[in-house]
Amino acid sequence: MNETNDHASPSELVSTPAGTTAPISTSTSGGVGLSASVDAIEQLERIFKNLRLRRIVKENHSSEINQLAFCLNQRHNRTPFGLDQVKVFEKRGAVKRDPMDNSNILGTTGGPQANIYDNEHCGDHLDIMSHFLLDPVGEEGAEDLPEMLTCCWVHQPQDAILVTAGTDKMIHVLSLARSKELIRLSGHNHTITDIQAHPTKDEYLLSASKDGTVRMWNILTGKCLLIFEYKASVVCFNPNTQGRTFLTGSYNGEIREWDVPDFDLEPEEPIVVLANDSRVLQSSLHSARIGNGGEE
Repeated sequence: MNETNDHASPSELVSTPAGTTAPISTSTSGGVGLSASVDAIEQLERIFKNLRLRRIVKENHSSEINQLAFCLNQRHNRTPFGLDQVKVFEKRGAVKRDPMDNSNILGTTGGPQANIYDNEHCGDHLDIMSHFLLDPVGEEGAEDLPEMLTCCWVHQPQDAILVTAGTDKMIHVLSLARSKELIRLSGHNHTITDIQAHPTKDEYLLSASKDGTVRMWNILTGKCLLIFEYKASVVCFNPNTQGRTFLTGSYNGEIREWDVPDFDLEPEEPIVVLANDSRVLQSSLHSARIGNGGEE
């Protein structure tokens, strides 16, 4: 993380009680000190406000960042966040949180890696918590670094699960509590452009790929449950149907709605759903593709 101040040189900076730096003022007599006409508390508040406006979080992705995702799971956690949050601090200075509240956790994907940050200080700065890096692929001497294009959070008890995917055709399920990759989901044979967590069933996940399929997975068992035969660039569950339907956006600007087949027991082999079983909600609305990743 880099903090910058465009109007002060290093020789003009002084440490503040919070461990940050701020410009100091010079008196008419040549001495150094805070302006006598301004209350010290108001002066510090102005300093911190100025630093917040100038603060830059410098990612170490070393390439463009493809997606950001906060761990907001309001089905399990009703704790206020953002402007509605009234912070209560422990003796050590940490914010007291509901055990189910992970809304301070931010996941990012870009290049061959995913980073997980703690936004405990509500935008003042981000502390890196965990870092996941994909191995190069290909023959020795001609290795290529995969790129992570998409991510989403999945709720599990006592954990925060970040799921990522991209050009390596795999879905990576990462545990923040255990600092490890729990499982890799394999089945797609081309770049994965989008993944979405099921709104009511924490173990289910939807993925879209350039291989011409959308798939539903159980991330705990690694099984592919459903295959929707359609080339979608993005997917999202319909919040009004509790996960019984979802929408897809395609590379030609088409939006379709799909029903999720019911099953009491998970199928041994994936259930295949054809494009004819979906409903076209809008076609030719967009002049170009919808969503992540370009058409190939």
